[in-house]
Amino acid sequence: MLKRIATGCGLVWRAGLLVLALGYSAQAASATPASQQPPSLRYEDDQISVRLVMRTPDQLAAFYLGREFNRAAIDQILATCFVTPIVHNKTLDVLWLELDAWQFSRDGKPIARIKRDYWPDKWRESGLSQAHQSTFGWTLMPEVRDLRLDESVGGSVVIPRQTRPFRLTMHFHTGADQRGPVKTVVFEEVKCVSR
Repeated sequence: MLKRIATGCGLVWRAGLLVLALGYSAQAASATPASQQPPSLRYEDDQISVRLVMRTPDQLAAFYLGREFNRAAIDQILATCFVTPIVHNKTLDVLWLELDAWQFSRDGKPIARIKRDYWPDKWRESGLSQAHQSTFGWTLMPEVRDLRLDESVGGSVVIPRQTRPFRLTMHFHTGADQRGPVKTVVFEEVKCVSR
C-alpha cells in the first residue's frame, strides 16, 4: 500500500530530494559547516518514519579517513553512491526490512544495487586490512532485519554513482509471518551528491 503525505499543495504520493549518504557519524557531519550541510529527506505517517541522510564526498572521505582507511579504499568508496536510510517502525506490527525488496530506478529502468559481495575484490585491490573491511561492513544497512515496535535501523545502501536523479522504492512486508499488507514508501528525484 502506498501512503500519501500532505503538503501545503494538497496530497502527494511521493517525496523527493537530493540524496547521498553514509551513516550517522557526528565526526563526518562536523567536517562540513551547518550552512553547507545537504538537507535530509523525510517521510512519516502513523506506521513508519524514514529519513534519508546525504553526505558530501568530503564527508564520506573524512568518515573513513577518521577510521584510518587507506586512500585507495576511499577512492573505491567515492566511485559509488551511498544512500543511507534510517527506518523507524511506529506500529505494534513487525516491519520487515529486506533490501532485495527495494528498487532503485531511473526512467523506468532498474539500477542494480551494489551488494556486499562486490567489495572483497575491491578491498584486495586496495590492500585494505580485514579489520577495516569489518568496519566497512557495519556501516552498511543489514540485508534483512525485522523491526518491532519503536525499533530503528540505519546504514548505507550502495548503488553505482548516478549523474541524473533516480527513484528509490522501498517495500516492507509486515506481520510476524511477513504475510501482512506491504508498506511502500517512494522517494522521487533522489540524487547522488557530487564534489
